[in-house]
Amino acid sequence: MTCLPNLGEKAPDFKANTTFGPIKLSDYCGKWVVLFSHPGDFTPVCTTEFLAFATSANEFEKRNTQLIGLSIDSNASHLAWVYNILQITGVTIPFPIIEDRDMKIANLYGMISKPLSNTSTVRTVFIIDDKQILRTILYYPLSTGRNIPEILRILDSLQTVDKCNVVTPANWLPGTPVLLPPPKTFKELQERINSCNKKYKCLDWYICFIEDECNKCKKRIKSSKKAIEKNKSLTRPPIDVELEPVTQNPNCPYLSPIVGEYVLGNPKNVDPSFLDFVIYAFVEIDSNGGLIVPAPSYLNSLVKLRDINPDLEVIAAIGGWGADGFSDAALTPTSRYTFARNVQNLIKEYNLDGIDIDWEYPGSSASGIKSRPQDKENFTLLLTALRDVLGPNTWISVAGTGDNDYLRRSADISAIAPLITHFNLMSYDFTAGETGENAKRHQANLFNSNFSLPGYSVDTMVNTLIDAGMPSEKILLGIPFYGRLGATITKSYDELRTDYINKDGFQYNFDNDAKVPYLVKDGEFAMSFDNEVSTYLKAQYALQNCLGGIFSWQSTFDQADILARAMYESINNPLGYKEELENTFGNIPSL
Repeated sequence: MTCLPNLGEKAPDFKANTTFGPIKLSDYCGKWVVLFSHPGDFTPVCTTEFLAFATSANEFEKRNTQLIGLSIDSNASHLAWVYNILQITGVTIPFPIIEDRDMKIANLYGMISKPLSNTSTVRTVFIIDDKQILRTILYYPLSTGRNIPEILRILDSLQTVDKCNVVTPANWLPGTPVLLPPPKTFKELQERINSCNKKYKCLDWYICFIEDECNKCKKRIKSSKKAIEKNKSLTRPPIDVELEPVTQNPNCPYLSPIVGEYVLGNPKNVDPSFLDFVIYAFVEIDSNGGLIVPAPSYLNSLVKLRDINPDLEVIAAIGGWGADGFSDAALTPTSRYTFARNVQNLIKEYNLDGIDIDWEYPGSSASGIKSRPQDKENFTLLLTALRDVLGPNTWISVAGTGDNDYLRRSADISAIAPLITHFNLMSYDFTAGETGENAKRHQANLFNSNFSLPGYSVDTMVNTLIDAGMPSEKILLGIPFYGRLGATITKSYDELRTDYINKDGFQYNFDNDAKVPYLVKDGEFAMSFDNEVSTYLKAQYALQNCLGGIFSWQSTFDQADILARAMYESINNPLGYKEELENTFGNIPSL
């Protein structure tokens, strides 16, 4: 009979040789440890498990947790196997694998199940806390791969239990209600009864739910459900099939791109299950750096969406096209820090995760706003003040473009890059100010074509920003949820679907060079727009180029959430969504 160590006791210490060199379990005191065994190297289920652990390694790291693998194979076999995984998938295994040839550790932890095999370990998982106490033991059959989200969920639960003196119910995820521990004395029982339905939501004296205060704010432990949603596209196809670029980029295997929307107007159609973040548009700025929220109920509605998606980040965009006040707010140290403190108060008042600075554009008065030659330098100083006041972890993004004029006049990209969380690339409206023949061009073409303005493409802007010093993982690629004909016509995607696409003489076409659709009427270019196919292709471009994610301007132009779903599926389930698109649109162009 297998002899197991006991839960609640100190985990048995050991010394071992690994792919990272010699280790001792006691070396990891102060960190949590997930020690897991596998039957053997170069086996199919084990390989998929190691890929899954590797792609979720950053989630374990966020939980102060060290992954350690083990089998009775030699260290040479381990090294050959992880190198083979790297060759065929581009994924590096970022944790040590123990060589346990004499099975001392396997027997110490009860990893051998003799009815199944006395020469290999079964799939065990031991969760050991930061005080080296054994907290969880899981066993899986040889034929069944482990559920990594469940291991993360258990870690979330154990760490929440320790921190907040609560217990967690069935199917719990961070941010959802937790339970009070049962009362230990009759006096506690009476106090519980008197507090039921006042302080707590109780079914009876012994089962009382409370809010998960430990994980309520931005600092909460990220839910394991969200973690696996972000990584599920990285765990297929099977490892014996060469991975396609849309599935994983070996240059950034741990990057989990995010999806978001700007919301201008009533957010009633916003579906938070498709989103990692939403941006309220817009908070107004006055000449003294004061901030005004024109529609507080809309902003509060966005914050309320966290009830559905606890991981949703809610951001307030300040400014927008034609918004004055930034040049004055950024002018002096006093005005900059006054503005930053006003932003801090805004974040606290509405329980936001951060802000987006929509100064369009520093150094320019094109929209009729005040500007100064020193705006470019002051833009950097304004962001510096914001980072000083808001701290290192608060979301600070800027909305800007990637054309040379923006870099020359508006923003010192290499200077602002360390200060911001994301650069929201307004990779659309290329023809917004155009009339005549120039209006009959794409407004958001991914690449150049005969129907694009010379020098204007999403790809050109992305590469210009990267060359100027913006890390690719900070760039979020913008997608328009509307169509445009230069400066004269703008139609929402809802209007395009119902009244224009293949209706009333408007014929749908797709530019295989630019990778975007457009409408033609009477032989003339009639409208530039994005649809599900171009959204998918732009998402694949983001994945292949290690961008931080994608976003839309803006959600109310897509009341049916067709394009919102397209963004989500294209990032999180690209292979499945591509098949769905092919069933509707036929062959999908490659990048």
